[in-house]
Amino acid sequence: MFFGFSNAQFTHVRDLLRALIFPSETQVDALLDLPESIQPKSSEYNIPKEPEIIIETTLESVTLRKPSISISLTLGASKPSSLFALLIGIDEYKHDALNNLNASVADAKAVKAFLETSLGVPASQIQTLYNTEATRDAIIDNIRAFQKNPSIKNGDPILIFYSGHGGTGNAPIDWEAGGPEIQILLSHDTLCEDKGREICGVPDRTMGALLDQLSNEKGNNITVIFDCCHSGSLTRGERSRLVRGVNLAINIPSDLDKDIWGGTRGTVIEPKFLKSGLSSHVLLAACGAQETAKENLSGTGGVFTTALLDTLVSVGVEKLTYTDLIQRLPSLVEQTPQCEGHNQNRILFDSKVRSQHRRLYVLREIKGEYVMKAGAAHGITKGATFDVYKDRNCMTTDAPLVSLTVLDSPDPFTTVLSGSKVNIGKQAVALQTGAGVEEDLIIHIAMDPKLESVFRALAEEIKESNAIQRQIRAVDEIGKAHLDIALEDGKIIFNILNPLVTDYGLKRMPYQLNPTVNEVRRVLRAAAHYYWHLHRTGKDNILQEKVKVEFTRLSEDFQNNDGSLGPVRMPQGPNLIQEGVIDIVVKKGDMYGIKIINTSGRSLYPSVFYFDNSNLSITSYFQPPTSKGRVDPPLPPHESLAIGYGAGGAPPFKYFIPKGQEIDVGFIKVFLSSRKVDLSTVPQLSPFDNNGRGSDSVKGRPAGLWSTILITIVQRRRITPVNLDEGARLMGQ
Repeated sequence: MFFGFSNAQFTHVRDLLRALIFPSETQVDALLDLPESIQPKSSEYNIPKEPEIIIETTLESVTLRKPSISISLTLGASKPSSLFALLIGIDEYKHDALNNLNASVADAKAVKAFLETSLGVPASQIQTLYNTEATRDAIIDNIRAFQKNPSIKNGDPILIFYSGHGGTGNAPIDWEAGGPEIQILLSHDTLCEDKGREICGVPDRTMGALLDQLSNEKGNNITVIFDCCHSGSLTRGERSRLVRGVNLAINIPSDLDKDIWGGTRGTVIEPKFLKSGLSSHVLLAACGAQETAKENLSGTGGVFTTALLDTLVSVGVEKLTYTDLIQRLPSLVEQTPQCEGHNQNRILFDSKVRSQHRRLYVLREIKGEYVMKAGAAHGITKGATFDVYKDRNCMTTDAPLVSLTVLDSPDPFTTVLSGSKVNIGKQAVALQTGAGVEEDLIIHIAMDPKLESVFRALAEEIKESNAIQRQIRAVDEIGKAHLDIALEDGKIIFNILNPLVTDYGLKRMPYQLNPTVNEVRRVLRAAAHYYWHLHRTGKDNILQEKVKVEFTRLSEDFQNNDGSLGPVRMPQGPNLIQEGVIDIVVKKGDMYGIKIINTSGRSLYPSVFYFDNSNLSITSYFQPPTSKGRVDPPLPPHESLAIGYGAGGAPPFKYFIPKGQEIDVGFIKVFLSSRKVDLSTVPQLSPFDNNGRGSDSVKGRPAGLWSTILITIVQRRRITPVNLDEGARLMGQ
């Protein structure tokens, strides 16, 4: 007898799982008698359950919702918001060379009213700088004041809003700006003289360092909103819309704000505002790098700020992510708002991340076929299922119009869905409800009665009605599996099977679990997500051939032109990638950076992640901005993108080896595409703890390219003979 099933002995995992899923003997016998060729696979065993009670909360009420049941409870006065804000609006500029604006102060005041009335933020937590108050020193001092404010706890939301002129200036030669220009927020006193020096506003490098320092002190729940241009002119735009941007013919001193960006070790040198890779904050910007931010025709507000506030008031902030907000904004004339940063999938003004599996895509009917605006590059696979809704708002109130399935392999950026024909209107939205077979996690489990909890956990996952989760299949042949689960000294252990990892000596995850169903289920779900994104690849080798990746150690000892020393990060030594492998000895304080070089004639959108084989975490190294429309490509033709130093905008990469290990092996994976692809659902924390480590086509469908590059990074505690020989060889090059 095995697991309490009478007259049943099991030698195959699939038979045991059937018994656990369908416990009646009749069902078990019927299943066991089926020919193997027509036996249903484990992912088809989904037992429906009662609809869950869904609890929806706002600042003033709680709603419990089931089919045909809705109960609303009015709450007492809610506690004051923990959000702190700095609001800057500048219409009046002191220097005659800068045109005045009409509605920047009105924008800042409108944001203040929204915070107080809609979000309940006390006036004492909102600092404003209007016109003459918004000097360069005042802007910097007020951002720094957040760091020292004892009322702001780590993780409290912080908002920095700027409305006024943005500009560009010549980049100092030592600033590693990624190009000839830098971007500047123009303070009220920009271009005026102070102590014999021209006031230069607040350059992007200074702003980036301030935000990084603030993040280190108070957490990275920081939102930055800029209603200004990144470049522009002093002329009015089409139809007399006032443009918020100027080109500055000034030379920025190379030591400007060195006390801010060069004062402490580890400070991030921030990129231009629309370069991505930001981990300290999320940025919402009024327009793309080649566009202009404008005021409305009546001169009562900025086009972007007005649209932003209208959307927030009508939809609310409780469930919106930053990406959702950008997608919900109305289309603006010649102006495409952008969202960027590692945490753009968080709830607005919150550090919580919405479910990874809640993925919505635009759907249109084209020549009688349902064509979804997402494809293989987004992770869509054959067999995936989707519910279709009229629009985003209908998802919480209406039943789906139709359920559709992917019957053929998707194109890179579009997918044809099949199913019953209904009128979906001009366009609809598709919510993924089921994963394709390719996404299944395949595991091997020894037939050990002591592993009862593992089998029961797997059975529960198979029965789970939440079909959007990737399915998990157990096999008897270990060679077919992604992961092996075993028992050792009464604890669950996880054996790694990937030869790209085990060949270097890492064969087991350094974690043990108690043999409980809930703990095992958590790891199984994380493993399914991890191995799917690790293994999926694009078919366009042309991108791999045209893109070169360099991984180098960084140095902070840099000699400036004036002879002074400043901790500016620069690559040091050769490219450490040799035949797709990086082999390093981990030392405390060592920092590394990546450069992606595009030798093709196409603009590319790279996303870079670190896959940790020891704990199943996925860390974002770089992600492009998000926008409802066009997104500025981070990697233009024949240019490069530095990540971790210079103009790349991400912190440098640091590595450590877990206690008790002599070696660790991870993967750096670069996703490349010729169009913007939102991969913000890829990163995940480790299921073992909360410390993720850094570390057939339809005619007429648009073509596109996408591919991936996988780099193994071997991290050793000490030098080995092979490691030493390789180091000597590289030094001799």
